[in-house]
Amino acid sequence: MANTKTFLLLAAWGCLCASAARAADPPAEVQAAYESGDYARAARLLQEGAEKGDAKAQYGLGVMYEHGRGVAQDAGKAVRWYLRSALQGYAPAQNNLGYLYFIGKGVAQSDKQAFEWYTKAVHNAAQGGWDKSLAWGNLGNMYFWGHGVSKNYPEAAECYRKSAEMGNPYSANNLGYLYEHGMGVSKDAAQAASWYRKAAERGSPFAQGNLAVMYESGRGVMRDYVEAHKWYREAAEHGSAFAQYKLGRIYERGLGVSKDLVEAYRWYLLSSRGDDKPAAESLARLRTVLTPAQIEEATRRAASTPSGGHG
Repeated sequence: MANTKTFLLLAAWGCLCASAARAADPPAEVQAAYESGDYARAARLLQEGAEKGDAKAQYGLGVMYEHGRGVAQDAGKAVRWYLRSALQGYAPAQNNLGYLYFIGKGVAQSDKQAFEWYTKAVHNAAQGGWDKSLAWGNLGNMYFWGHGVSKNYPEAAECYRKSAEMGNPYSANNLGYLYEHGMGVSKDAAQAASWYRKAAERGSPFAQGNLAVMYESGRGVMRDYVEAHKWYREAAEHGSAFAQYKLGRIYERGLGVSKDLVEAYRWYLLSSRGDDKPAAESLARLRTVLTPAQIEEATRRAASTPSGGHG
């Protein structure tokens, strides 16, 4: 596949939302304080509950310490409160504790511990009301990369499937990647495109770029340059350097759109800021045919658009 950056590790690019997961049904008083921005009061109330042994409060206090909301940021204290909650069987805390072990924040890095806590979280049937897709996606990553467990693509695919069916766009993108490359599942371009679309429609720029490639190449879907342009543009406007480069090519060649070298220059310029070497080479080529006024116009347009760097 032309795009070598299609697979998304949920822990990368700030996409692992484990740390942002919130406790199921927090006490109304805590919820009101948190939503009003009075983090100090929310933290005090959580502290009271946590010290009385309430697992939800312990988890919530861990979140506050991890992010420095209402208390001084302290990863070590976040780990301690997550652990107390996790040992009581509270699944969101188990997931977040696994993440902190995975990145080595507030605790010695340990893939084995991360894998064990993610496993506890996904199989914790007693806990509802939280986004379990996060833990399933994280567990899928462990199987995919062989972190804390032997590499196992079929297991990774099953984890991503469970996560994706719960609506997680990053796992849907990853499952699409596995289908596209026949890793742990039968190679199936149509299934790949289908999962990329689910993720793309939920706003994943990675999946938007991947789906655009499928439309441009006619794999898994009928070749459709108009659709390719649409999805490259979505991803490009989210800051994907890869999609910005591809969008530049679309405009330079007039695929699904009117040929427009000024617009092509605009997107190549944005992509080049994300260290995309082909984009820099394309800029050099267009400088030989564009006027200074056209280059100035393209640069002006680029100034109002997100720069590259998201793959």
